Amino acid sequence: MPLPSGFATVGVYWPMSAVLATSFLLSAGLLAWQQGHLPGLRLLPLLMLAGMLDTFGNVFFVLAGRHGRLDVAAVLSSLYPATTVLLARLVLKERITGLQATGIAAALVAVPLIVG
Repeated sequence: MPLPSGFATVGVYWPMSAVLATSFLLSAGLLAWQQGHLPGLRLLPLLMLAGMLDTFGNVFFVLAGRHGRLDVAAVLSSLYPATTVLLARLVLKERITGLQATGIAAALVAVPLIVG
């Protein structure tokens, strides 16, 4: 029996929504337990932006797996630690170690190699 139209799309996004909602609730609960309170409302836009970017990253990865090249999506998604390191450098003024710089360089070299 064939699946109804749109079933495959719904079958991906609802479980993803459940996972992200659970992650949000557990993170908020752990933060409240460790800090004794939730972050103030002034951090809400930043937290919402982080959640939306995480959600979009997951959605685009799923779309790449369904409609594009999963190998390219896997390599590009493996760059997220480099983004975290670079943001830590820019925002928190942390130093990038030689090992981190080597990892970032290797990941950036891998992108054109896998696409080509």
